[in-house]
Amino acid sequence: MSIVTMDKYGRIRIPKEYLKDIKTNRFIIKKSDNLIILLPIEEKDLSQYIDSVEIDVKPEVFRDYKELKKALLGVKHEIY
Repeated sequence: MSIVTMDKYGRIRIPKEYLKDIKTNRFIIKKSDNLIILLPIEEKDLSQYIDSVEIDVKPEVFRDYKELKKALLGVKHEIY
């Protein structure tokens, strides 16, 4: 347990030993009655998902976001 003080800007310094195992600098802050709770937001490595999905879409469709969205949603192209 540690006692910390708040500075004039409302900042509280969290002791380094509390943060050593936390791998993020982003938190959800929650107030519950007289408590303030910090919940770390874990950073996800999204690189594992690159090339993990295959779709049957012609390469030129990727040039136009609206056309890509239609293709991914299975919307048929309108003929004028």
